[in-house]
Amino acid sequence: MNNYDRISRLLKNPDSPLIKFLKENEVQFRALRQKLHRYPELSREEFNTANLIEDKLRAWNIPTERLTETGVIGILQKGDYQNAPRVALRADTDALPITEKGDHPHCSQTPGVMHACGHDGHTTMLLAAAQYLALEAEFDGTIIFIFQPDEEDQAGARRMVEAGLFEKFPVDAVYAMHNFPGAEQGEILIRKGPQMAGTCEIHIDILSKGGHAAHPYQTTDTVLVASEVVVGLQSIVSRNISGIDSAVITIGAIHGGNANNVIPNRVSLLGTLRYFDLEIRDRIKARIKQLTEGICSAYGATAEVRLIDGYIPTINHDQETAIAIEAVNNLMQEDFIIRNKVPSMGAEDFGFMLHACPGAYFYIGNDRDGKFVGLHTDQYDFNDDNILIGGALWSELALHFLKRKAASSDQNK
Repeated sequence: MNNYDRISRLLKNPDSPLIKFLKENEVQFRALRQKLHRYPELSREEFNTANLIEDKLRAWNIPTERLTETGVIGILQKGDYQNAPRVALRADTDALPITEKGDHPHCSQTPGVMHACGHDGHTTMLLAAAQYLALEAEFDGTIIFIFQPDEEDQAGARRMVEAGLFEKFPVDAVYAMHNFPGAEQGEILIRKGPQMAGTCEIHIDILSKGGHAAHPYQTTDTVLVASEVVVGLQSIVSRNISGIDSAVITIGAIHGGNANNVIPNRVSLLGTLRYFDLEIRDRIKARIKQLTEGICSAYGATAEVRLIDGYIPTINHDQETAIAIEAVNNLMQEDFIIRNKVPSMGAEDFGFMLHACPGAYFYIGNDRDGKFVGLHTDQYDFNDDNILIGGALWSELALHFLKRKAASSDQNK
């Protein structure tokens, strides 16, 4: 089945002016996506990517501004925009420190860096929508295009919010879309509530005076104590929070000692906590500290516990998700809409935007003919067949949101 045959199956109206426009321009956007893939840039280094995005937006008469050095904001206003709703659409732009091992002709030309999460595709889908909305669509309102850097490293979404994103560019809702290996190309996965987990780094140092391995009774065995702590931490999720609530504690690294006959005076544990509820996070953090210090005290060791909050959970807002589902239903056949995806314990910094502004985060399937290639792997590549359907979905969502919000506002007058 070729790309257009599949798109015809996906869409309710494959001959609409929107789809015709995107088809006419698809070749240039495939080339653009592959150019972005060839020349990836790491977090906070996306200068060429940002320049390219600005050039494209300005060519379509969309004014741009920078927010953070490599964050690009496009502002599209039409009709009676001063008295109309405002909506934001976000794509991420950074790459990962991974050496690509694929065999396609557009492999990364930057050693040790590749677009292994599809941000090149996310950027291209949003640019395809921006061109249509700027050149063809008629509407009353404001559409803010957010091209966000640094999703993979130090929470670029948080930095943009802290830099005044929603004060400088106020909107009624903000949306983001991410490709999803594990679902067929073009399928849309969307639901209300939790989407991605929050994170907290766990750093534990277990201390004693150390000693000779032949005489453990003369000291406290920090390795034994660390083992007890690792096992004890697993009881927190299973015994200290409700089975209805979700959380994960994983210790990913243990460092201590370098000889077979020496008990080290320090063993360090490094791990992560994943959660969906801030109250649950705080309860677990308190329990991690209490349990670790208790075990260490019982053995005669001491503990230093540092818990460092990272991303907050990505939680969809009910009303804004419902509007997005309406837009998806307007565009797509029912068979390609999945509403029951299980939330992921992975993390995504879009949660900071959703904490500051209502909105929703959803997924578009990336697999080719059922072939799964995971994110953050050296063989991954974005599915270019999604450029058209993603651009169409962004366009439909923006236009539907503005109409829906305006109609709701009129009813409340």
